[in-house]
Amino acid sequence: MRPAAQDRQAEVRIRTATHADATALADLSTQLGYPSTATEIERRLERLLPDAGQSLYVAETAEGAVVGWVHVASHCFLGDEGFADVAGLVVDERHRGRGIGRLLLAEAERWAVRHGHARMNVRSRVQRERAHRFYLDLDYLHVKDQRVFRKAIGPGGGDLR
Repeated sequence: MRPAAQDRQAEVRIRTATHADATALADLSTQLGYPSTATEIERRLERLLPDAGQSLYVAETAEGAVVGWVHVASHCFLGDEGFADVAGLVVDERHRGRGIGRLLLAEAERWAVRHGHARMNVRSRVQRERAHRFYLDLDYLHVKDQRVFRKAIGPGGGDLR
């Protein structure tokens, strides 16, 4: 008999990411489709963690394993009231279906409200149908389709995936 979703959620705690999480974050980023090394993640954390306009939360098991993360960022635009954006969300493939993604997203939403946002945006690749159902189940609305254009403009900008 499988434990109820709430019981399974209780098996993890959500906390702010630290530099010590770099290896686990790299492994999870790779599962998300963005192959990364711990060194690359550590370099990114140097910029991300001190920035008050964004936050990174991890889901950690009682044994101390990081099994998911969510990155949330604040955006303010001249032509819009602005919003918080889920810049990434992933749960380890071995831990999916346990409510961990819901816990991470709820923490990101609380962060957004604390930072004065009334809206949360999520972008998800077209082929990620399971993720689309996840967001729709949590009352997110599919509001538009768009194309993303990218151009390398400096050192390190060569990977245009």
